[in-house]
Amino acid sequence: MKRALAFCFIVPVFAFGEIRPLPLGAAANTSFVDETANDRKGGWIDLGTHDLRAMPFEELTLAGVPFSMEETAGKSCIVLGGPTRTYLPTAATLDIPPGLTGTNLYLLHATAFPPALNEMTGQFIVTYADGKSVEHHVRFGRDVADWLKPTGYKNAARGWTVYNGNTQVSLFVSKFALAAKPVKQIRFESKTSTWMIVGVSMGEDTPLTPLLPEFKITRTFTSPPPLTAPLPCETNDASPRNVILIIGDGMGPGALKLTSLNQHRADGQLIMQQLPFAALCITRPFGTEVTDSAAAGTAFGCGHKTKNGMLGILPGGRKVESVATEAKRAGRSVALITTDTIYGATPAAFYAHIDSRGASQQIVDFLPDCGFDVLIGSSGGLPFFLPTTKRGQRKDTRDVLAEMTGKGYTQVYTIQAFQEAAADKPVLGFMDSKAVLATESCVSEMLETAVSRLEKNPKGFFMMVEGDLPDGAGHSNNADRTILGTIQTDWAVRSAVEYARTHNDTLVIVTADHETGGLNVNMSYGTQQMTILYTTTSHTSTPVALYAFGPGAHRFSGVIDNTDIAKIIRALLP
Repeated sequence: MKRALAFCFIVPVFAFGEIRPLPLGAAANTSFVDETANDRKGGWIDLGTHDLRAMPFEELTLAGVPFSMEETAGKSCIVLGGPTRTYLPTAATLDIPPGLTGTNLYLLHATAFPPALNEMTGQFIVTYADGKSVEHHVRFGRDVADWLKPTGYKNAARGWTVYNGNTQVSLFVSKFALAAKPVKQIRFESKTSTWMIVGVSMGEDTPLTPLLPEFKITRTFTSPPPLTAPLPCETNDASPRNVILIIGDGMGPGALKLTSLNQHRADGQLIMQQLPFAALCITRPFGTEVTDSAAAGTAFGCGHKTKNGMLGILPGGRKVESVATEAKRAGRSVALITTDTIYGATPAAFYAHIDSRGASQQIVDFLPDCGFDVLIGSSGGLPFFLPTTKRGQRKDTRDVLAEMTGKGYTQVYTIQAFQEAAADKPVLGFMDSKAVLATESCVSEMLETAVSRLEKNPKGFFMMVEGDLPDGAGHSNNADRTILGTIQTDWAVRSAVEYARTHNDTLVIVTADHETGGLNVNMSYGTQQMTILYTTTSHTSTPVALYAFGPGAHRFSGVIDNTDIAKIIRALLP
């Protein structure tokens, strides 16, 4: 009698539908965080704080695929250089735990400095346990996309997006077929561009489900009360004693229209739009068409065109002074208030002179000597005031917070503390972004508190007030935040205008540094349905509105350049 022989091959496989995230381990060659741009020392793609530090270390399901972000010996991702980053590694090898198999490989990745469509960003070679290898090409416009763009492709589903403090960035999920046998190793090689690989997973086939933009309004907002009376349309050249410049960062015409339609069911109904003088402001920087906040801040703060990224300095290296510095030297009081960090590009343009807006530590170093009376920003800026010995983010032992305290500054962390601070001392504030800066009236309250302090100076004051939410909202295509940021600005405008109405020596100017998001808003004929469409996650060249009230306000009319703002203020201040 013959015995039947049963052969049982036990090979670890995934259960049906299972996808397993793979640790990058030794293949990871850099971190999500970079502090210094172009120092060739690594950290994302060597662009300084324009990095991926917002990525959490946890397991995330993106586009329907699980990925796990982990850090090993300070390394968290694979970044391979291309023609613009030749000093970065061009290859990395990922060893696969023995016996693992699956029908598909999934990558969470993106490219920077991308090539032309359909050119090969890179390739990866899969080596199986049986010794056979298969090469897979990764093409831009098919399998991978630009991390600075929201556009996905056939095999590049947009799976993760965040505003990283500079712009909206994205990562994409792609899948590639594998032979159903154990994989030993995967080797990644860059070709025509920088290639960033954040996560790798392997398992069974699953459809990719990309993030879809939902331009919806999901909450209600409180607008400021109407003005107590219509504003007079006066045209006089009287010299203002006080100037209040209000900036809605990224607050283009689409943000104004969206907010007005949502809050008032009609266009043109915001408080700022009731100011008697209006202009269209061109925002073009030096050498290109689309500005960033640094070049824009230098333009309206100092009256000079400069390159993007530069603060208070011209392309040739010449330093230029802001109207705030000049006002302080003339004996006026000066306040800078922002919902951004106090070293953010817009406020920094009024006191710093540096060629990189990302050099946060160096920008903060200008503050102790500026002499301004009120400096209020978000609490996120505090770490750059502290030395590393006090858990700060600085790379030295300088304690800027202690220096400013030594110069008489009172530290405040709430609006109430700001209101109660000694009137004869300068104030340095770090407001909690969630607890304080999320309300509609927060910017207005800070403005009113600052005015009550500064108006005591018989020579007058200069104040710059910035609300940064419209910019981040445009980058992330978030309609709710666009409306909230615009309403915060409108509340501040109401406070400034009502003060100026009873103090006929105060000029109020309201504008934006640029437009963000390419926002278009339309009402459908008959149904009166509002359609919201963001066309980009970047800044655009769209001109922005400017509104003015008070002595000299009539000079802000027609079409002006953003440098004209500082020039007119200089001409008006005695």
